[in-house]
Amino acid sequence: MSLSGYDAFSWLYQRYWDDYTDIVWPLIQSSVLPQIGSGSRVLDLCCGTGKMAAKLSGQGFQVTGIDNSKEMIKIARIHAPEATLLCQDARRIHMEHRVQAVFSLFDSLNHMPTLDDLATVFEQVWSVLNPGGLFFFDMNGVEKYESRWPGRDAIICRDHVAAISTQYDLKTRVATFNAAVFRFVEGQWIRDDVHLTQTAYSTGEIRQALEHTGFQPVRILNGSQGRSPASFYGRLFFWAHKPESA
Repeated sequence: MSLSGYDAFSWLYQRYWDDYTDIVWPLIQSSVLPQIGSGSRVLDLCCGTGKMAAKLSGQGFQVTGIDNSKEMIKIARIHAPEATLLCQDARRIHMEHRVQAVFSLFDSLNHMPTLDDLATVFEQVWSVLNPGGLFFFDMNGVEKYESRWPGRDAIICRDHVAAISTQYDLKTRVATFNAAVFRFVEGQWIRDDVHLTQTAYSTGEIRQALEHTGFQPVRILNGSQGRSPASFYGRLFFWAHKPESA
């Protein structure tokens, strides 16, 4: 996630955008967890509010969660008390132990501003994975940003108001999320301005960066196909393996 971009936004995110874990969990249970040894060490990269870390801990995995928002980490410690939770940038991971799997969900890696930044994350993941380990993540594809991203929305409640604007630049492939957030605290209204960006990468760019790092094989599922949930539209799911010989 962009540097501290979620700090002032974490409470609102938890309230209105924190259901994705429940939606994607059946896919993880059926297609990802069977490839990981029970009780293994795993990393939830860009763990957000810790809901995925909590589910993984509940399945017996030894979970470390990393996010660069200290406020998200505070919430995650409530949701996933059994996990080890660290406030770090995904491009600079520091861990005491290697892991058997790395998860990164809800288009978190689209927050990497350049392809070089994304490649750096892949290199960091490679460095903490055991040989034979699995890297499972999702990213929004270009079609999602072109067709579904731009818009305006508002949240109006007695104790909080948010005016939200989202835009996408076809030339730069940069998507923006801007929000003016007002919260009534101790008798007065407090305003926070939130500015987040994501970058759209093509399937070929992502695959090439993974393979350049050394991941083989790479399996990709397009969430727009089949009977996927509506929230999977334009979302790409990647299974990337670190070879046993690495």
